[in-house]
Amino acid sequence: MRLAALIGAVLLVLVATFQGDESPDAWFLIENVEIEGALEYTTVEELEEKYLPLLGRSLLGVSVSEVQGLAVSPEWVESAEIRKVWPNTLQILVHEHVPLAYWRDRQLISTSAIVIVPQIVPDLPLPRLNGPKGASDVVLEQFGLISQVLASTSMRISELTLEPRGAWNILFTNGIGVKLGREDILDRLQRFIAVYKSDLSGRIDKIASVDARYPHGIAVGWKENE
Repeated sequence: MRLAALIGAVLLVLVATFQGDESPDAWFLIENVEIEGALEYTTVEELEEKYLPLLGRSLLGVSVSEVQGLAVSPEWVESAEIRKVWPNTLQILVHEHVPLAYWRDRQLISTSAIVIVPQIVPDLPLPRLNGPKGASDVVLEQFGLISQVLASTSMRISELTLEPRGAWNILFTNGIGVKLGREDILDRLQRFIAVYKSDLSGRIDKIASVDARYPHGIAVGWKENE
């Protein structure tokens, strides 16, 4: 298929060359940009607006790498596959980022660990990750480790926060918040899980706070009048 397309392109150039003084480039100006892909977080119309600079360019003169650079410039586009369709069309197959969690204020982290800053933040059932600016890789790695520890339980992370001084805090989807401190995070988490399973799971609505920063146990703060 590629060989046939190449031969066809060469023939078109030859035909154009013998049509007069007009440059062959003028015969292959981009008139159409066809966008393909399963889009959830952006639209064809939005991408067409981003790709307007491609119109009027020559298929002969524009490189695939140049088109690809422009194609991935919208915030939701992770990668793109480019195909030149002679004489006047560009096809762009778009692959979107898949959001994994919210990050800080009005940002998201993708499953590829890329921070996305969309103009409109979608309302998605995702955990929230917080931390100092530039610490997304550290927080995401800790999120993955904690999620592995929680995999055998019914508990899931609603919010994970890395404080400026290095301490970690978790808020679970059942409403329980746990302070884990700066060291031995996974050991402290497992200690909390053991206590939770044996003593706390039936009294969730009575728990005000949990502090797991102790070497051999946890401290539970109870709601008033309980």
